[in-house]
Amino acid sequence: MDKVITKIEWQKRNKDRVNIYINEEFAFACSGELIYYHNLKKGLKVDEDKLSSIIKEDNYMKCKNYSLKLIEKSLKTEKYIEDKLKEKEYTNDCIKRVMEFLKSYNFIDDSRYVDLFIREKINSCGRNKIRYSLLKKGIKEELLNSKISDIDIGKEGVVAYKLAYKKYDIISKREKNLMKIYKKIWDYLIYRGYTLSVIENVVNKLKKNNISLVENKREERKYNIDEIYNIATRRYNIIIKSERDEQKIYRKLYNYLLRRGYGFEEVKKVVNSVIHKT
Repeated sequence: MDKVITKIEWQKRNKDRVNIYINEEFAFACSGELIYYHNLKKGLKVDEDKLSSIIKEDNYMKCKNYSLKLIEKSLKTEKYIEDKLKEKEYTNDCIKRVMEFLKSYNFIDDSRYVDLFIREKINSCGRNKIRYSLLKKGIKEELLNSKISDIDIGKEGVVAYKLAYKKYDIISKREKNLMKIYKKIWDYLIYRGYTLSVIENVVNKLKKNNISLVENKREERKYNIDEIYNIATRRYNIIIKSERDEQKIYRKLYNYLLRRGYGFEEVKKVVNSVIHKT
């Protein structure tokens, strides 16, 4: 029995697609563009090869349009796009064709993606963490090795030192043992992805530039007790409006002043003075 198109109906919810009926029965849906491209019309006889070709082309168009939506806001890696298309259960041939299309128009470019990623992350991470993150994103190791080797180790060291110094400033508010401070900074820089050679240089520089770290920091933190007392009193009056438990009041006031950057000794002295006075 001949296969004849008996009806072409535009979909109500998706006006870019049409329903095709063959021999009075629904056969498939496809993009409206394919109607014009293949000159489909009511009464046209179609064979299996023609139908298969139309359906295959329609799947390709859906796959391509979906991939373009994925990249419309930001650059994506090849692996990200491939994984998303596989989740939609498009065929391997269809995915391969779409990937070739995206590459031909530079819509996906892993080399450019790596450049942008390194440029963004180099101000907060070392090469090891950058490398690991990009490997997880499916960047090929050969490309990655080339890009990572181009990272300016001098700039990496400068950033690592800035991060380490900031970390020191935080840690030294609670820890006075220099060995423990350096150990925590060392662990922190490993977590941030810096190499051992960079970390060693940074820690040695910290030691060299801060022979009397604890003493210097104590001098820097000789705040005006009256100023701290006034701030603590204002905060105390706010806290007691919703809290009656003295221990909770003490803890909230204590933590508030520490977050403001005041030293432990000053905070302890002021908090005790404010609470006991009242």
